[in-house]
Amino acid sequence: MRSSFEIIAEILKTSKNGAKKTRIMYSCGLSYRFVQKYLALLLETGLLRIGNSYHTTDKGMGFLRKYQTLELLMNTRN
Repeated sequence: MRSSFEIIAEILKTSKNGAKKTRIMYSCGLSYRFVQKYLALLLETGLLRIGNSYHTTDKGMGFLRKYQTLELLMNTRN
């Protein structure tokens, strides 16, 4: 099972160059209900913006960079 952070990172990656709700839904493997919930959260927190489609904001790109760094740290075995 994926964490909320994993799902958020996937949505932000998918939306880097703009994506419609349907594309986000299928790319991230989310139900309509879940995609609605996450898009509302990401818009509210300023990680996504909406025009003709959903776009990752600069703040969202910052989140993605930090998430990827954290992912690397967690997957590095000593």
